[in-house]
Amino acid sequence: RSVGFTGFANNLKADYDVSTAQVFGEIGRRIDMGTVALEPFAGLAYVNVDADGFTESGGAAALRSGGGSTDATFSTLGVRASTQVGEATRLRGTVGWRHAFGDRTPTSTHAFATGNAFTVAGVPLAKDVAVLEAGVETQLQRNMTLGVGYAGQLGDGLKDHGLKVSLGWKF
Repeated sequence: RSVGFTGFANNLKADYDVSTAQVFGEIGRRIDMGTVALEPFAGLAYVNVDADGFTESGGAAALRSGGGSTDATFSTLGVRASTQVGEATRLRGTVGWRHAFGDRTPTSTHAFATGNAFTVAGVPLAKDVAVLEAGVETQLQRNMTLGVGYAGQLGDGLKDHGLKVSLGWKF
């Protein structure tokens, strides 16, 4: 990494090693209600981020860290709905609630070579969020589909919105 400001410049190097692991599962049951299909579901996910310690070299701004681990678990409860509109178009939507347990605020402790340790905190994960999805997919040809979808998470201090356009071609 490079650190620089007026009158100071360091190019620092170290062997950084971070690994992640995730395990998840979901259970749901589709219920057909006329032209609408509903699927209540429950999901559970565990995420681990493990960072090895490191010592940078290359100047006075070099840091050292003993490493650390962050563990978070997420539960999600919700319902999905879908319906066919005409022969070629499908509408879908999801409404859910996601709850985060465990290390919701990632932290990392570092020190300069000649200084005391200090802790840096990352952006905290929202404890509870509403999970929203909506989309439409239409069959353009026998082997081609076009889809547009929205995915969002809304919680205390969190607004995460995404838009996806997809083109599928089966051959």
